Amino acid sequence: MTIRRQYSLPNCTLVLEGLSDGSAASQLDIRPVLSILMSAECYVTGLGDPLSGGREFFESLVRAVSSYAQEFMSGVHYPDRYGPNLGMVQLHRIDGNLHRLTVLPASTGSPSQIDQKTELSAKVDLTTVQLFDLVEAIDQFFADTQTLPELSLQLTPISKRYVKSAEPLAKRTLPAVVGVSSLALAAMAFFLVPVPEVQRQRDPVPQPNPAGQNQGTPNPGGSGSPNPNPTPPADGLLPGDQTPNAESSSPTPIPTPQPDASPLATPQSSTSPESTPSPVAEGLASPELAAVPITDPGQIELLRGKLSQQIDGFVKDKPPVDAELVYRVSVAPDGAIVGYKPENSAAVDRSETPLSELLYKPVGTRPPAEPLADFRVVLAPGGTVVVTPW
Repeated sequence: MTIRRQYSLPNCTLVLEGLSDGSAASQLDIRPVLSILMSAECYVTGLGDPLSGGREFFESLVRAVSSYAQEFMSGVHYPDRYGPNLGMVQLHRIDGNLHRLTVLPASTGSPSQIDQKTELSAKVDLTTVQLFDLVEAIDQFFADTQTLPELSLQLTPISKRYVKSAEPLAKRTLPAVVGVSSLALAAMAFFLVPVPEVQRQRDPVPQPNPAGQNQGTPNPGGSGSPNPNPTPPADGLLPGDQTPNAESSSPTPIPTPQPDASPLATPQSSTSPESTPSPVAEGLASPELAAVPITDPGQIELLRGKLSQQIDGFVKDKPPVDAELVYRVSVAPDGAIVGYKPENSAAVDRSETPLSELLYKPVGTRPPAEPLADFRVVLAPGGTVVVTPW
């Protein structure tokens, strides 16, 4: 019995027909494995006849479209993709929104260059939206484990030698030139600085005694006993005597500075600025950064396909909903679902949202202002999922 598998997108539909290998495991499955491909057809919107062929056509189509999409999304030209080992399906970019898909006859082989004399089986100009619908259909085929499970796509990272810098050579060498010039100027300024003179530490110089103080002659013996034969002063008074006119005859006493009277000491006060807490603004919060919307139609279409694939794979294992649910879903550039919002009364009243398990967790680890694309997701009671740009 012939097995038919169909992968449908709005602008492209991929249909595969083949047979099962007849293994016991395949016969017991409700959905048998399509292991022998007989024909492959690719329907494109606006194209009357589909692109069709056998297994060689299908494998060449998968490799060419996947490799071209990798080059288109990365923006890195990969010269080896246009080398002598080309398949019967080839893709070339015409302008910013048109891509030419060429199919060669199976008998022609893989020519290194297509000229005007080469016979063509088909030549189709695809828009960017149609191209990414074709990419999404191929992704759905690889996600289906019951169709050609032995066929896999081997994509390898592009070597760095193909990545060309967008900055001119003069702009890239300018920082190095400025750095060398700054180093040379700093060295010249360093040599112009005079060498500081080192002065030897001098011995302390004895200070003269203050006027009016009689410190006496020190005793060589080192004892503090008074002189037994003191010389009386001219007025006939001993050092311990006092006269009524002591204020006029005695020298003016020199006040001894107190340690607490130092001009550097600052009295501590309870009203010191250091002890008063600074006012804190309460209830103020920095506004959140607004997310930049994604406007590239090609990227929006690619994210729409990824979102549709995620929701289809999740909803098919869940019980069908009893009413139409409409959500507004925000998707990041890597395809992660970072937020959703119910848009009709049935979705608002529903306690358990089917999209809650697909939400990226945790949301706080993502950049706060990363670009987002919004989509309208409709979950119908029959299990149908419709995803359209918002």
